[in-house]
Amino acid sequence: LKRLRRCGSTPAPTIFLVYAAPTPSCDEELEEFYMDLEKLYRENHTFFKVIVGVFNATILPRRAAEELHIGTHGMEWSEEGERLSECIMSTHTIHGNSQFQKHSHFRWAWESPGKQFHNGIDHIIVNRKFCLTDFAVVPKFYTESDHRLLRARFRFSRFSVREERAAKFRKRSPKTVVN
Repeated sequence: LKRLRRCGSTPAPTIFLVYAAPTPSCDEELEEFYMDLEKLYRENHTFFKVIVGVFNATILPRRAAEELHIGTHGMEWSEEGERLSECIMSTHTIHGNSQFQKHSHFRWAWESPGKQFHNGIDHIIVNRKFCLTDFAVVPKFYTESDHRLLRARFRFSRFSVREERAAKFRKRSPKTVVN
């Protein structure tokens, strides 16, 4: 967990770095991972929150109107992706990978040892829809890993903070009419 301090009048983000085991020994272990992540997320009261990590899960594009947390540009689905989707829905966050239309070459972040399979198992999740402005995989950044580098652009502005707080206040307090 990495915590940044306040920068002027704009709240600094909290960035959670996570790693889910590629093959959990049992369903309880995977469930415990997501329960711990949700608890950690809910206990932190920062205005901007970003979760980045290897979830070993793939997510399809939005399948139903209720799945507003998932974008329309996913790759495929896995059982672990279903659990990740449930976690995203319960924390009211947004799946960043599927929000932007990209060529399939810029979507996968993991390659199998025989280079036969490509999956998007690394994910960026945010709690404010408009703070993530772009997402892609950097294809030309070579490492000794089977994972490719993720690149995301964020905008943490004090204006979006004010607008979001004002919208919440307007919803909370209806105007009083005096006759």
